[in-house]
Parts: sequence; C-alpha cells; structure tokens
Amino acid sequence: MAHDQVPRLHGYGVRWDPEARCYRVRNEVTREWLRQPDGELSGFGSFSDAWSTWRVFEVHKRPGE
Repeated sequence: MAHDQVPRLHGYGVRWDPEARCYRVRNEVTREWLRQPDGELSGFGSFSDAWSTWRVFEVHKRPGE
C-alpha cells in the first residue's frame, strides 16, 4: 500500500481519524490526503477548521453557491 493511503479512512472530504483523534481532509481532485510541508498528514482539531479547508477542494458546489 502506498504511503499516502490511509486504510482506516475512506471516501473524500472530511473524515474523523479515530487513532489520531483528529479530522483529516482529502482532496477530491487529486484523491490525496492533505499533508503538511514536511509530508505528515494534516490533522484538524475541529470539524469547522477541516470543513473550511476541504471547501477549497470541493468539486461539486451546492445550489446557490
């Protein structure tokens, strides 16, 4: 399995990582988990912060946006 895959997290968007106890963000366009400059997976302590970050990558906009 490639190092950029996280087997316990599936899908796109914002996911809770129970082992790390933080939210992860997956880019819908590149299909990669968001990483810090040093290569570590980015983690967010609040859903709101993770959601705001994910919205930058969101492919399918909701009606009225």
